[in-house]
Amino acid sequence: MNRRNWLVLLSLLWLIGCRGVLEVRFEREPSPSAPSLGKVAYIAGGDVWVMDLDTNQQVRLTRDGRNSRPRWSADGRWIAYQKGDQLWVVEVSTGKEWPVSDKPVEEFAWSPIENRLAYLSAASGLVIWRIDQQSPLTLVENERTFTLTHFAWDPTGKWLAYEAEHGGWSLHKVSLDRASLTLYTAMDMASIPRLAGWSVDGRWLLAWIGPASAMAEADGLPLCLIPATGGAPRCLEQKMLLYADWLSQSPSGQLALIAGGGRETWVNKRLAVVDPDSLAVHWLVDNVEQAPIQPAFSPNGKYLVYSAGPMTPAEAAYARRDVALAQRRIWVIEIPSGQRRQLTNDDRFRDECPLWSSDGGHILFVRLGEAGASLWLMESNGNNLRQVVSELTPKPDPTGEYGYVNWRALWDWWQPPQEIQRIAP
Repeated sequence: MNRRNWLVLLSLLWLIGCRGVLEVRFEREPSPSAPSLGKVAYIAGGDVWVMDLDTNQQVRLTRDGRNSRPRWSADGRWIAYQKGDQLWVVEVSTGKEWPVSDKPVEEFAWSPIENRLAYLSAASGLVIWRIDQQSPLTLVENERTFTLTHFAWDPTGKWLAYEAEHGGWSLHKVSLDRASLTLYTAMDMASIPRLAGWSVDGRWLLAWIGPASAMAEADGLPLCLIPATGGAPRCLEQKMLLYADWLSQSPSGQLALIAGGGRETWVNKRLAVVDPDSLAVHWLVDNVEQAPIQPAFSPNGKYLVYSAGPMTPAEAAYARRDVALAQRRIWVIEIPSGQRRQLTNDDRFRDECPLWSSDGGHILFVRLGEAGASLWLMESNGNNLRQVVSELTPKPDPTGEYGYVNWRALWDWWQPPQEIQRIAP
C-alpha cells in the first residue's frame, strides 16, 4: 500500500474515531427533565392503590377491601381515606396505616398547605388532626341544638368555613386558634345555604342559597358569593346543580360553572364563565348542541376542558337518557374565541371527569364501559392516549344520580408544583 493510500486510511480511521467519541459524549449529555405527572390514588377491589404516572409503577397500600374516598396530603406523602365509616391515613413510602378517628366521619379534607387533616363527625364536631402530633383538636363542637353539616378550607389553610343549623341555617368561619365569625345567616328556616367552597384568592365564600327543600336542592339553586369578612350575598340568576365538580376556578379567580335547573344532568345544561366581581356571565356552550358537565380550567386560565353529550329535549329526557349518557366525550374550548375541539371519540366508552396536569401538557379522565371504569391519560391536544389505571371499583351505576357519578369517591390525583410548560389543545 502506497503512502497516499495509507494517509486516506488513517484519515478515515480518525474520522470514525472522532464520530464515536462525539456519539458517546452526546449519549452521556443529560436531556432536559420532563415535567412530573405525579401520582394517582385510587380504589380497586375496596383497597387503596397508588399509580406513579411517570414510572407506571403501582403499589397496593391496604388489604382489607373496606376502603373508599382516597385523598392526598398537600406534600404527597400521605393519603387519607375511609375504612368503613372511620377515618384513616397511610404513609405512602412505608405503607404504614394510622387510625384518625374511631367514630363515624361524614367529611374530611387536608389543609391546602400543610399536613393537617380536618374532619366532621356527628359525635365530635369539626376536628383538626396533625400528622406530627397524631392528636385531635376540636375547633367547633356539635351540640344538641347546634349541628354542623359541611366545611371547607380557605386557600391559606388558616380558616375553615362551615354550615350550621341552630334554629335556622348559617355559615361561619373559624381559625385554627378558634377565633370565629358568622358570615351569613338565613332569614328564616325556609331558606338554606349550602357551602360550595372558597374563591381562590380567599375574598369570597361560595354557597348555593335557596329554599330549604330536598326537592328544590335536587333541581338546583343559585350560586352566591359572600364576602369572607361577612356581608350580604350576591347571587347569580341562574340555578345550577349542587355538585362541587361542576365548578372550577382559574388562577385569576374566574368561575366556570354548569348552569341549568332540573336534576337530569343531560338536559338543559350550559357552560359559562363568570367574573366574581361583576357577576357578568359569558356563555360558552349553550343547551342547543351539547349538555356539558364537569368543567376544569387549564393552568393558564385560557382553556376549559369538559365532558359533554348531545343535547336532549326535556320532553324526551328519559326516552333518550341512555344514549345521551353513553355519548359523553371530552372536549376543550378556548375561552376568548369560543372555539371547541373534541378530544375523544370511542363508541366503546363514556368519558367524564377530565383534569389538567399542573403544567397543562396532559389531561387525565375517566372512561366507563361494559367492562367497568378506568383512568386514561392523553396530551392536551388529544394525542398519545393511553390507559393508566385499568380498574376503578366498585363500578358505578351508569345512570347514577340522574346521570351524575361521584368519581372523586374512587380516585384522587397528586401533582408536584411546577411551571406551566405548554398549553396546546
